[in-house]
Amino acid sequence: MTKRLFISVWVLTALFAVFFAATAAVAGDNAVIISYQDNFKAFADSDFVKRLTALPEWEPFFDAFTETCDKAIDKELSRENLRRKLPNQIADDLRLFLESDISTKKGIETIFQHLEAVIFKLQADFDDDDIDENLQDITDLLQRRTKDLEIDFEGLLALMIDVNPRSFFSFLKYFREKTDYQFLRNEPNGDFILKFDFEFHNQDFEFCCAGIKLNNERYVLIFSDDDQIVRYCDAFKTGRYANLNTTEPKKELVLEETCFLFLDRHLKKIKRDFDGMPDIVNLANPQQKPVKLDSYGTEFFGKIKKVKVTLHDVNNVTQIEITAAMRTGEDANAVRDLLTGLLAFAQLSVTENSPERGLLQAIQVNATGTNVSVTEKLDNPELWKLIAKGLQQATEKIKNR
Repeated sequence: MTKRLFISVWVLTALFAVFFAATAAVAGDNAVIISYQDNFKAFADSDFVKRLTALPEWEPFFDAFTETCDKAIDKELSRENLRRKLPNQIADDLRLFLESDISTKKGIETIFQHLEAVIFKLQADFDDDDIDENLQDITDLLQRRTKDLEIDFEGLLALMIDVNPRSFFSFLKYFREKTDYQFLRNEPNGDFILKFDFEFHNQDFEFCCAGIKLNNERYVLIFSDDDQIVRYCDAFKTGRYANLNTTEPKKELVLEETCFLFLDRHLKKIKRDFDGMPDIVNLANPQQKPVKLDSYGTEFFGKIKKVKVTLHDVNNVTQIEITAAMRTGEDANAVRDLLTGLLAFAQLSVTENSPERGLLQAIQVNATGTNVSVTEKLDNPELWKLIAKGLQQATEKIKNR
């Protein structure tokens, strides 16, 4: 069963990579738009997770949620439905796996046991004339208009695990060697690089997958494109990821300057589209000066250089930090004042003794130089009352569905 479970996790991982491929269909060489690191296994020992799983409401919620998932999977992934979407052999094998003693709960527990970390990096070239066409491809995919859609992946998705990726090779029986895939590297009982290039449901899929042995029976499974896969393999061997610290309970998302330049560019495009339209008139106060639609915040994203969101333990207490690097100190102070005002308004909108007010009062907003930060420790008793209440309500809704 364990072997079948690992194979299934590989399949889910491949689908996960394809999803990111769709959202990463913008080309690029060095420009990074988004990066993410999740120390998955270490975070399971974080203060937040310990508090969460210690709640009396947690176990009933988790059981109700996983049982409902099992029923939904069994219904949606019936043999008939699978055969309509997949080749018969794959559909039959997947159905056989689902009919074994596997369950959503066991699957989640296995992932927490064997997945050490997730590293993701999305690259984009904002000078590419085809970027709008690529974004249209993403929109078409999400709306299931997939005709003539080409899916590729430029960036990095890496999964650090304690299972040899070669154990997943049985999945290759569903593909044609040297037609749908080929080995770019295949060291005997060692590292490998696979390139996939195939068509499925009139969509072209092209990406590379590599398995790299690290140390102490640790491995990394890498998804990227054929132009960068070797470089990323070397990065995990001797480069920037070789000494990556995955022992700290931490999740970190970074939105780079290119992300905000992209948003700024497209907001300005929307602004240009609205040029010449009538001014907005406040019907409640017609005497007020009319406001032009294009004056609403279209310059804001151009003032941001980077935003980093970190969830980690500080002095054995989990806290969330959001730090924005602005272009000037004046911009940072303006954002601090805006956030402080919004928090004050939010506190006035709730009752004096409500849990929400205590939670809002615990949020700290600071500005130093060109940086503005928002921090909150996740040990606030009012927060955990709200989480417990939310879990209880969710459990009731799941059971009553």
